[in-house]
Amino acid sequence: MAFFDDLGKKISQAGQSAVQKTKDITDIAKLNSSISDEKSKIEGLYSEIGKLYVKLYGEAPADAFAGLVSGIKTAEENIVAYQAQIKDIKGIRVCDKCGADVPTGSAFCSACGNAMPVPEQPAGPVCANCGKAIEEGIKFCTGCGTPVEAPAEAAPAANKCPGCGAEVPEGSLFCTSCGTKM
Repeated sequence: MAFFDDLGKKISQAGQSAVQKTKDITDIAKLNSSISDEKSKIEGLYSEIGKLYVKLYGEAPADAFAGLVSGIKTAEENIVAYQAQIKDIKGIRVCDKCGADVPTGSAFCSACGNAMPVPEQPAGPVCANCGKAIEEGIKFCTGCGTPVEAPAEAAPAANKCPGCGAEVPEGSLFCTSCGTKM
């Protein structure tokens, strides 16, 4: 019977050892998670310190920070340019009065009713596909590669909008293309 008693003690000790090791592994995992959380807090605080520094001293940073601040300003300018390109691709303009997104062809803002500025029209002919100005004598658009047709002689329109040059129906008080008062 002593054999079975010793075997029982050894199994009991092995079980206790396994339980302790499992507890230790769990405690270590919790501590590693806490360490990771603290490191994330530190990174967040470093980020806030940097933002505050740029806000307070961005116009005249210390020499050690001048390159970093310049890099931030360049990246911010790039972001604004990329956002403008996205709006151009989507065909959206921003209302000057309320900041709402307005489709490019709209004469008025749908959010506040503000008259949208009429985009400048190119002086000469434009590509029918992309709207880029076409230089005289070229056969393909330099913006999109569309073949350029020879300009046809247009009949003079009875009523042309002074703002955008679009043809306006007789008796209209406003241009149907840009909203300019006739």
